[in-house]
Amino acid sequence: MDYVRDDLAALYPWFAIRVAHAGLVLTPPTDVELLEIAAFVAEPAGVLAPGAEHFLTRPMGDDAAARVFLEHSWSLRRFPTAGGAWRVPFAVLDGGRVVGHATLDAGERPGEVGTTSFLARAEHGRGLGRRVRLMLLELAFEHLGTTRAVTSAADDNHASLRVSQRCGYRETDRRRHSDGTPEVHLAVTPGAWRRRRLDGVVVEGVEPFLAAIRP
Repeated sequence: MDYVRDDLAALYPWFAIRVAHAGLVLTPPTDVELLEIAAFVAEPAGVLAPGAEHFLTRPMGDDAAARVFLEHSWSLRRFPTAGGAWRVPFAVLDGGRVVGHATLDAGERPGEVGTTSFLARAEHGRGLGRRVRLMLLELAFEHLGTTRAVTSAADDNHASLRVSQRCGYRETDRRRHSDGTPEVHLAVTPGAWRRRRLDGVVVEGVEPFLAAIRP
């Protein structure tokens, strides 16, 4: 039993959510897990190869970046309001090791969610990014009543765009991020996702969160 996570779930219902598939687990991060993620956020080239920094909208590669990551993560610990905006962060654990971070948040339209994720650079190329995305979509489409999921990536972030396409996303728009980076925006529906759905994903602990966000 994870007493720290259980205590946090009593205050913030999304801490009870757990999504698992064949040794890969998405779970809202405790401070211990946040510090493990912050360690590779602070490491030069710990998340992205040199020259690819614009792929993410947050800074990476030094102690200041780790502080920004931690402060933003702590700011998300707010009780969700019925019908309001929400964002659920997840630590990505592979065999119990913290290997990345992901988020699922309420989209701009009713029934819509957005996703983000990043992995430690040492974990790239193992197919984890696709599995994390499909696990987030399992939670969204099968348990939260979502009808559309959206994401975006820099137009030269070919790995991220390839993951999106393999998960059933289709391009909807191209525009520039506030920092000037050209971005591709994509969306996927439940029907397109189900043709690529992972077998054996287990989702637990959603009910308290659902009760908090229902209008």
